[in-house]
Amino acid sequence: MKLEEVFEQTHKLPTIPKVVQELIDSFSKDDIDIETIAKKISLDQVITAKVLRLANSAHFGASRQIASVNEAVVVLGFNTVRTLVVASGVTGAFITTPGFDRKRFWKHSLRVATLAKWLSKHAKYNGEIAFTTGMIHSIGEMLIHIVAPELAAKIDQYVENGAADRVALETNNIGFDYVMVGEELARRWNFPIEIQMAVKYQNIPNDQQPSSKLSHLLHLALLLTQNEKNSADVQKLAASLPALSLDALALDIETLNAQLIEIKDLTCGMEEMMG
Repeated sequence: MKLEEVFEQTHKLPTIPKVVQELIDSFSKDDIDIETIAKKISLDQVITAKVLRLANSAHFGASRQIASVNEAVVVLGFNTVRTLVVASGVTGAFITTPGFDRKRFWKHSLRVATLAKWLSKHAKYNGEIAFTTGMIHSIGEMLIHIVAPELAAKIDQYVENGAADRVALETNNIGFDYVMVGEELARRWNFPIEIQMAVKYQNIPNDQQPSSKLSHLLHLALLLTQNEKNSADVQKLAASLPALSLDALALDIETLNAQLIEIKDLTCGMEEMMG
């Protein structure tokens, strides 16, 4: 199968609401009409309900009950509301696929997104962009399950049994991998080029020229997510982080090591989206 064939199956491709597309486009714009966008969000009852439910969750700790999208923008800020809408739109865009554990997939994506945002705070980078990139980093995997479910299920089994290199397995058995599919879908959804490239270089950030903070942030978040499952030792987690990525982000390993304990109890407050 060729990559082009995946995107020729238009009836299987995920689609996102128009307002979500507009918010994705707004990542690349400085002059944003926030009031107009808030009105458009309000017209989508499903997304509005999700956003308000999340905005009123304990995680955000609003001082009062948030009853409208406009209030959410005032209390939480536009960037946070945009992240909630985009994340809600992306998670709702994919059809249910037999044999694919959708909840587990989004739980992993949310963990990567949460750690990317946490790291961005220390690297002085835009946390909402880092979170969004973490959310979509492996959407190509879900799309492969939609267009080639039997092959995808076999590859999942190989990975579960210890064959860790999913990219090689997918390339050898399908002809392309989830990173390539994810990059192309991010392009078609018109995510900023920086996010597209972070998806592309998530496993090999040192290959990207010029170097990108976002790609290194995503790479570190992936490593932390993977390695925290295997080790409860914070020092071992710190030792697993590559020096080149730490240098690219100007992160001090000793300071980071002391703060890694925070990630044990770190939640994104958006778990309802996995339903």
